[in-house]
Amino acid sequence: MRNPATILLGAMIFAIAAITGVAACEGKLGVSRTLKIDAAGGPLYGAVQYKTPSPLKDGEVVITFDDGPLRPNTRRVLKALKDHCTKATFFMVGRMAVADPAMVREVAAQGHTIASHTWTHKNLKRWSKGRAKGEIELGISTIEHALGKPIAPFFRFPYLSDPNSMIDYLKGRDIAIFSIDIDSYDYRTRSGDSVRRTIMRQLANRKKGTLLFHDIQMSTVRAMPGLLDDLKRKGFKVVHIVGGSTSPTLAPFDKQAAELHAKRRYSTSIRPVGSSDSEKRSRPAKKSSRQTEAPKKPKPKVAAAPPKPKAPTPKVNSDWKKQIFGN
Repeated sequence: MRNPATILLGAMIFAIAAITGVAACEGKLGVSRTLKIDAAGGPLYGAVQYKTPSPLKDGEVVITFDDGPLRPNTRRVLKALKDHCTKATFFMVGRMAVADPAMVREVAAQGHTIASHTWTHKNLKRWSKGRAKGEIELGISTIEHALGKPIAPFFRFPYLSDPNSMIDYLKGRDIAIFSIDIDSYDYRTRSGDSVRRTIMRQLANRKKGTLLFHDIQMSTVRAMPGLLDDLKRKGFKVVHIVGGSTSPTLAPFDKQAAELHAKRRYSTSIRPVGSSDSEKRSRPAKKSSRQTEAPKKPKPKVAAAPPKPKAPTPKVNSDWKKQIFGN
């Protein structure tokens, strides 16, 4: 039987931590509600492509990130989200998860939703059905293997390129398909301010929606702290989407995922991945060979060749518009 004093002390510590957390999040964007998505039948979301009624109310947004994780950038995005006590959904690429499984777990540990975005970010409209299915399934299996538990049954097509055959396939797998309502176009710029303006301008018209960012893009990294401030100042509310169920992975792809992760662990045990968490192995200093080498004889000087005469520089016609477009 536990000591009553110990139980009381634990309860007090928990209460203090809860109060401290609430105080730290006061005045922040936060999360207004958590929306549990029923993925049965593969529902379609996102007005850019689909006509499914939005589950969001005016003034509500869902924050999503594609293509990661990429440790230096993803960590800065996570910090911005944490500073505002808010949550997002990360549609990860399988090979990025294999490259840094610890980062996948770090994103999840901070309360964000982990979803899939294929294995290597291919445009599935250009692939055969068999290869496209493999891209989808290996992405799910590798991300889930990195996380160590089931991910949300959510999927986003790379480039939003959604062949009907793969929509039908995902419906049969009970995986919800997420397009977008508002694009940050963060891949077109390195300016965080540009990303902020792009998002807020569209929100002024649409009033709500699922926002698309890429945590691999520096423009998004730079934009995120100020953008979250903008959303708070304009009165927008964040909705955190979570899975109401899980979709089982397929055994052949689980086996392949395990092999890929094992290969990655083996290669990094030989040559560690450079990161803030990796231990740097010091290399022994090379011994100087100058003491053992015989002194080199000076080479005879060769007379320099006479300089070549410069060719006259042709006169450039400055009227470039006339040259290209004519009169």
